[in-house]
Amino acid sequence: MMRRLPAMIAVLVLAAAIALSAGCGEKKDEPARSEPAPGTQPVSTAPAAPAPVEVFFMKGETVFPVSREVASPGAGQALEELLRGPNDSEKQQGLTTAIPAGTRLNSYSAAKGVAKADFSAELRDYGGGSAAVLAITSQIENTVKSNDPAVSSVEITVEGVSSEEALQP
Repeated sequence: MMRRLPAMIAVLVLAAAIALSAGCGEKKDEPARSEPAPGTQPVSTAPAAPAPVEVFFMKGETVFPVSREVASPGAGQALEELLRGPNDSEKQQGLTTAIPAGTRLNSYSAAKGVAKADFSAELRDYGGGSAAVLAITSQIENTVKSNDPAVSSVEITVEGVSSEEALQP
């Protein structure tokens, strides 16, 4: 019996090794899969698919919606698109903007139905007139509200000063 013990151990070790290796190998018919660790989210390396935002430009004296594709949709990104102004194709359709060139978005936030958008001093360079002020505020408000349905009002400021003071007709 003593002589058989090492042989039996060797057979058991060999059987265990075969069983383990059979479970560890990849099947040739199926691609290898890696599962995320429990409690973690898989990380995607694919770029985010573009999604539309709605931006409002002027067509005559009326605000007019245009769809733009962006990487991360939302009202803040839509405002950035608004500040880029109409592209060549949109200009050929007769679209313009009342927002002065060079205007930048300093900050954007929204909470409890109120959006706050602060712009750079260039927004003051609109040339004056109540029609221009109405066009600027309409473009901004429509762009924000169409991209964030939870927003019911938009507070526009220029370098922290309310639009009522900063954008005088």
